[in-house]
Amino acid sequence: MKDGGQGNKKPPSFNQRLRRLSDWQQLAFATALAQRSAINYQLFSESVAFEGGAELNKLLGLLWESLLVREARINWAVQQEKLPALQPDPAAFDFYGVYPALDAVMALELAVEQRQQPDPDTAVRASKLSRSTVRQFLEMQLPETLEEEQVAAWLNAQPLMQDENDFQDELLAQVSSQFQPHPELIRQIRELARNQGVSNLGISLEDEEA
Repeated sequence: MKDGGQGNKKPPSFNQRLRRLSDWQQLAFATALAQRSAINYQLFSESVAFEGGAELNKLLGLLWESLLVREARINWAVQQEKLPALQPDPAAFDFYGVYPALDAVMALELAVEQRQQPDPDTAVRASKLSRSTVRQFLEMQLPETLEEEQVAAWLNAQPLMQDENDFQDELLAQVSSQFQPHPELIRQIRELARNQGVSNLGISLEDEEA
């Protein structure tokens, strides 16, 4: 019997599901990934005495506030003007940590841009950025014996990459679980994003202080 083609219909891909998110869901997804990567920025700024950590956290707080309080009056054009000063110049630091720190600012910028001018590709770009941060970190640990065609499989099999994928799956599930940004849901997403103080690279401030 014919099933009208429905039986062969493929489920939407992860990125397709991201593109179907509403404006506030896109913002919540991007903000959560920016929150999770903020630890990388904090560690970098403390290691090299680079100012910006407090301002980055303040901007994250404003983004969460805008999701929690619809009538919150925030001048996002002014906030966006603060972003360039937060970006460290990789050429000025002989230290790998500058790259994840720069990615953290880029993640924050994506969320701020989404708040100002909604874009259906924001969540996809944020997702790819976070995965890229993890991938580049793992690439520094590639076994020398690996053949080029084995690299992708090795990267995907690493616990850190699997954790990134699992985190994004859970984040998408929570973000898409409701049609409206109820405060309880936003707080739940924010708590998930804080990830018990561990960044997408599996590091925390407590690890550095120990």
